[in-house]
Amino acid sequence: MPLFKLGFPLLAAALAALTVAVLSADFSESAWRYYRPVLLPSGLADDSLVELVPEVGVFPFAALGLADLRVVEVVSQRETQFKLLVERGEHRRASITAKMLDMSYKAGESTSFVLDLEKEGVLHSELELRTTSRNFQRDVVVEGSIDGLDWRVLKTDGRIFDFTIDEAGEDQGFSVGDTRINYPASTVRYLKVTIDEPEQDPIVIDGAQVFFAQQFAPKRTSLPAEIVSREEDPEQNQTLLVLDLGSPGFPVNQLFIATEQENFHRRVNLEASSDSVNWRPVSKLATIFSFNAPLFVGSDLSINFPEIPSRYYRLTIINQDNSPLSIRSVEASGYLRRLIFSARSGGDYRLYYGNSTTRAPSYEIEQLFPYLITDDLPAVALGPHTATPEFALPPEPQKPFTERQPWLIPPVVGIAALVIGAFLTSLLRQVRTMLPPPEND
Repeated sequence: MPLFKLGFPLLAAALAALTVAVLSADFSESAWRYYRPVLLPSGLADDSLVELVPEVGVFPFAALGLADLRVVEVVSQRETQFKLLVERGEHRRASITAKMLDMSYKAGESTSFVLDLEKEGVLHSELELRTTSRNFQRDVVVEGSIDGLDWRVLKTDGRIFDFTIDEAGEDQGFSVGDTRINYPASTVRYLKVTIDEPEQDPIVIDGAQVFFAQQFAPKRTSLPAEIVSREEDPEQNQTLLVLDLGSPGFPVNQLFIATEQENFHRRVNLEASSDSVNWRPVSKLATIFSFNAPLFVGSDLSINFPEIPSRYYRLTIINQDNSPLSIRSVEASGYLRRLIFSARSGGDYRLYYGNSTTRAPSYEIEQLFPYLITDDLPAVALGPHTATPEFALPPEPQKPFTERQPWLIPPVVGIAALVIGAFLTSLLRQVRTMLPPPEND
């Protein structure tokens, strides 16, 4: 399978260029404290793109943001260019104008309407309903038609919902909902939307918007968070959990709480620490909930926050007048990191890390990367964490002479004061001899 969108001849030239380009990059093994052997898969073709996922064990010893990672060909001791990907995911949406027609309601059965995109051949895959209704959950069927007469089903199990709690006080209200419906990409001009509403009041539909949406889901690396302590505070009606990830460095941006309990809604605070002594806030007041009720079934037990590389986390669950939650476990996760580089069949490579004085590399593969196909690449593994024998600590900067010889400062200051005093005395005498004698009255 070709790996280059511009064709096979350019593929060979591009990968060869990457291989040649590394010859100009300087690498000194003595500046990197650790490495792991790169284990290439068998049957690899010459100059193939491969994928390397840094293991969690790399992060505690690497620089922040993996800025010190280097892929090095062992024999030549030259860097191999790579692209570091952070799999955050992406959602692309292009809006398409649609006119709403034929709104109707059958009591105790359904609400339906038609959307006219007003032209054919436009690719679309998502619609979003606008409503002012609150606290509902409805099933939705979407059908498509070229001419508005013959209809075929595009989506049978669509679902929209809203769950809102209105409470007085700052940050006390809570609302979660989703009125988007995704369906297989289509070019039909007409969409018929049927909202199932058996024995319920109809929700208010104020309008609808059609989109062509592409969803690239994020990829994550997960690791267990050990609950090292749990404390119940009856005075504040709070549960405090201290979590340990085992090591620092891994960039975490989500905690997921596992519990069998249902029908609860709790506010939570999250703090982080490098030593489990000094804590700093991580995110604003978040919410976890799980409901299994006639009018709403749903849950969200995840806590999201900006990525941080801390080892310890303290979770404060605000119970108010409710019983504490029974928490089975907590899992931490962060976005998957991938290194994409070109490897030579039979080559010997190492992944180096542990250099606090270097910066992230800047390679030409950054400009080439948009034209590469990087799905389903051969995966390479990593060998054991190894200390670099040639590693040498960088020399400490030499202290100023005054810090190296502090005992000299007092006598030098004293001598300088005597010299300045003698100079001023001599200057005063010379000035007096130059002045005219005082006049006698």
